[in-house]
Amino acid sequence: MATGSTASLLVLLTALTVTLLLAGYISSASHHQVQNAHIVGSFTDTRKLLRQLTVSVNKTRGLEARDHWFWINGKKTRLFSGAMHYFRIPREYWKDRLIKLRSSGCNVLETYVPWNLHEPHRGEYNFKDMLDLRAYVKLAEECGLFVILRPGPYICSEWDLGGLPSWLLSDSEMKLRSTYQPFIKSVESYFQELLPHVTDLQYSNGGGPIIAWQIENEYGSFGDDTDYLLQIQKMMKENGVCELVFTSDNEQGLLNGAVDRVLMTANFQNIELGKEMLQILQEKQPSMPRMCMEFWTGWFDHWGDSKHQVWPLNEFEESLKYTLEEYGNINFYMFHGGTNFAFMNGANEQTENDQLKDGQDYLADVTSYDYDALLTERGDTTPKYHLTVELLSTYKSEVVYLGDCPTTIVTLPAPHQYDDVMLNTGLSMDEVLRSAVSVDIKGNAVTMEMLPVNNGNGQSYGWILYRKTIEKGGKVNVKGQVRDRTLVFLDKKLVTTFDCNTPEFQFELEAGGVLDLLIENMGRTNYQPINKDVMNSQRKGLNNTITVDGVELTDWSVYCLDFSEDHLAGIKEEKFLPIDEITSGPALYRGHLKVTSLSLADTFIDMSGWGKGIVILNGRNLGRYWPVKGPTKTLYVPGVWLSQGDNEFMVWETDQLPAVKTLKFTTTPNLG
Repeated sequence: MATGSTASLLVLLTALTVTLLLAGYISSASHHQVQNAHIVGSFTDTRKLLRQLTVSVNKTRGLEARDHWFWINGKKTRLFSGAMHYFRIPREYWKDRLIKLRSSGCNVLETYVPWNLHEPHRGEYNFKDMLDLRAYVKLAEECGLFVILRPGPYICSEWDLGGLPSWLLSDSEMKLRSTYQPFIKSVESYFQELLPHVTDLQYSNGGGPIIAWQIENEYGSFGDDTDYLLQIQKMMKENGVCELVFTSDNEQGLLNGAVDRVLMTANFQNIELGKEMLQILQEKQPSMPRMCMEFWTGWFDHWGDSKHQVWPLNEFEESLKYTLEEYGNINFYMFHGGTNFAFMNGANEQTENDQLKDGQDYLADVTSYDYDALLTERGDTTPKYHLTVELLSTYKSEVVYLGDCPTTIVTLPAPHQYDDVMLNTGLSMDEVLRSAVSVDIKGNAVTMEMLPVNNGNGQSYGWILYRKTIEKGGKVNVKGQVRDRTLVFLDKKLVTTFDCNTPEFQFELEAGGVLDLLIENMGRTNYQPINKDVMNSQRKGLNNTITVDGVELTDWSVYCLDFSEDHLAGIKEEKFLPIDEITSGPALYRGHLKVTSLSLADTFIDMSGWGKGIVILNGRNLGRYWPVKGPTKTLYVPGVWLSQGDNEFMVWETDQLPAVKTLKFTTTPNLG
């Protein structure tokens, strides 16, 4: 509270503000600087201006880490944070999720920022709709939450290439997450565009919600080049970051990922690892507060897992109690997981003697990012949520909040089982190819990232088809990995299927004809163990020598089936055929759902009986399905993506023709 001369100055500033408002000056101002207030921004909102002037007069101090505690504006506080990624949640549901976070007793929202969505092509930026980071941060402020941002450039997060854009790999010499100058220059350009979108929302810049930023992400488990981290830190500062910065690492990288005079935080789930990392933190930063920056509330699923990953409630409770008592500060990763819509799921890949389950070197993540978190994929509360509310309530007197929790709760309608969608028209693969970007490649085939398409950005996601007419059959030998999953056709008839877990593959062609290799990019790996070169080799498609009876095949026609906005626009112009005329796959099927109810409720599509592919609703890619592999057998459909009246569903199916070409809905997800 302002007292004495400070209060008098505040009264004078308030009177000056009102006078200017009456004179009409403020309403037309867009970017003015108030002397000694250090405020840049719009002054059209008088309440905001008064808040900024009050903060300035009282010498607002941002988040500090000292004396074993965090401090906000000089007040000691615990940080109870929840990770919720705006890019995994329909924008219309942001407020619902944020209110549930604030109502749990948390005082902080944490989110990653995905470079590959914000800059899908070099120099082309997107901050609209679900990617409006600024709107998300401001909404968190309205809900009484501080904000921690983790802008990368690498974010891991079970996200394609850890959030790095695939066009980086069009450079054959690219070295990701390093001081390799083309990479550094790309990060620099991105930060120059990204950071100014939100730096004025920092707490020290007028009382905004942003109180902390992370430098890179779990770098210590990837490498030990401190100069790289220092360059990232320097770029952040040069682009306006003025709040507390920190690093976060798992047990493998806590020491490697440290930066001098920067707060270290730990990522773990079980108590044993928490104790090990606590000892390191106490030794390296004895007077600093301790924080678990990623308290893993569950885990993610791979295609082929025997069942959905679940962390039992009793184990969650025991570990949470330990973390609250011994660390005192926590970020629930995830508080709400959401969905890997479209093609954005990541993958895990091991090299040399390290393998994943069943001897596989590559496993892709599923579409659902439910994570067994405190809120379900569609945002419902869980027993973990209610237990957390109870445990956090005992620390309420030690927590500083940005503001009160909104009293207006957003009530979402219960999931609804809509009528079946009969898929009664379709397109063959060749008809889908007509709308795809294509190019003829002379010599050896190249991967999708190296294709001379999309203004030099290559192809990022989806399927890529390599086509060549061969004069005769014979023994075909594919040397090296083809990433990730390949369907081989001869004159539109399936010959064989293989994936990248087979390092060298052979098969027979009985005759000559049109040879097609349809290769799916199932997701680039998002995590690389230290001293193992995995991420730099995440180019997808064909980059191998293929021979028929020893004669190398060259000169391919290549088609990009990325189901992008442009591709889908072209598909809509095609003449869809009656379903009975589609006699072989792969194929695209179409049907319509008429919605007449007043409320648009969430639902789930039961993909049992289908093979492998994606579902597109009203032009939005809901994500991948692969029920035969599991564990997930349903796809989440946000109700807000449905429309009153007609809704168009399209299913791109690559593996099998279902006996009944129908989409069936359910109110309950089947995660396995």
